Amino acid sequence: MNKNSTCLTLLLFCISLIVLCPKSSNAQGRSAGRSSKEVYRGNIFYIGGSRGSSADFFTLTIESYTPDERVQNLLDILKRDGQDGLLKAVGKDKRGTMQIGSRLARDINEVWVAPTEEGRKITVISERWIGFGELRRGARSLDYPFTYVELYVEDDGKGEGSLIPAARVRFKRDKTIEVENFGIYPARLTNIRRRSK
Repeated sequence: MNKNSTCLTLLLFCISLIVLCPKSSNAQGRSAGRSSKEVYRGNIFYIGGSRGSSADFFTLTIESYTPDERVQNLLDILKRDGQDGLLKAVGKDKRGTMQIGSRLARDINEVWVAPTEEGRKITVISERWIGFGELRRGARSLDYPFTYVELYVEDDGKGEGSLIPAARVRFKRDKTIEVENFGIYPARLTNIRRRSK
């Protein structure tokens, strides 16, 4: 594959985000998570990529939030050991599940929250499920071992967001990480509602 072709196929969508939230925001999230699960349901729209354009529904169940000290620790691991070290570290944690359509629910490993003007931003990162065929072929997608989700939820529990099914993460300066999408566009999450469980 030549350089121009590689550049064209490299991921086009990149997100930089602040990983460390103010201590009070994550503390609030953990308090809410202790009393009961948070369940969010909505629609997911895939745009292009191997799936083509398609729609489904999802259910995100949050059982707990990642403590601030753990978030700091994960950031240090990413800075020191890269995404391989981060992948090994997050695989030990379980903060809930995410189910898409009628498929089996998958564990989510880390969840943190930050306040916004209308409510809050919930960020989820987890180890991606990798199929046997993908492993056998040694596909380039193996360099994108995470699934990454962002939800923007208003105070009434309604919201929208995005999902990157296959993501690569890198440490950036000022306590931030860069999230790179294997596909052309992230999936859109719409009609999100918080449900009691």
